[in-house]
Amino acid sequence: MKKWLLMLIAPIFAFQAMAAEHNADPHSTSVAFYSWYLTALSKEESPIDEHDPLLSEYVTQRLLQKINLLIKSPEGMDDDYFLQDQDYSDGWVNNVSVSDFTLNGNRAFGDVTLGRDPTDQQHLLVTLVHEHDGWKIDDVQLEPAAGVEPPPAG
Repeated sequence: MKKWLLMLIAPIFAFQAMAAEHNADPHSTSVAFYSWYLTALSKEESPIDEHDPLLSEYVTQRLLQKINLLIKSPEGMDDDYFLQDQDYSDGWVNNVSVSDFTLNGNRAFGDVTLGRDPTDQQHLLVTLVHEHDGWKIDDVQLEPAAGVEPPPAG
């Protein structure tokens, strides 16, 4: 009985250690999140709709509440919040690149590019916040035009 219990619990501890490692800095958090998220979508899973517990390892509670409010609003939510698009491209899966992040206190701003083919890419500006358990995504926007500064810390 103890062996079975240990076999069931061991993956949970391994998952927590892996998530903590991925949240060590904005770069690794962004790559880990988008790699996981796009892979889930490619397997026809919907982490937001299915309330995947891993989502809260990468995303702030504030943002999760905002997304839930958007989904429940009369207008609904047409675009996937994390992709800023209605759908994803197969070319984005396993093709996540991240720029250097600009740090401003406990906030970080950086560009995430999904896909390698320049004609099939999505460019995002991702804001992360450092919380007690590491860096978490707090906002996602389409990448602003060149020369536009990131939003002020707030």
